[in-house]
Amino acid sequence: MYVDRKYLKNRMTGMNAKTAKILGKFATFKGVSEKQLKREWQGLSQFDKDKKRQEILKELVKK
Repeated sequence: MYVDRKYLKNRMTGMNAKTAKILGKFATFKGVSEKQLKREWQGLSQFDKDKKRQEILKELVKK
């Protein structure tokens, strides 16, 4: 049975590809570590993730 490693990694971290892409762009935009940003993301509740996602998208649109 073939298991896609990227799919498995995203399932284990609870982050879909779209969120990972947004966080990657935001990390580059802010000049911070993508890895650290993703670690912080994992510590947030679902409510906080939704709120943070909206803030990130607003900042990315502004640039």
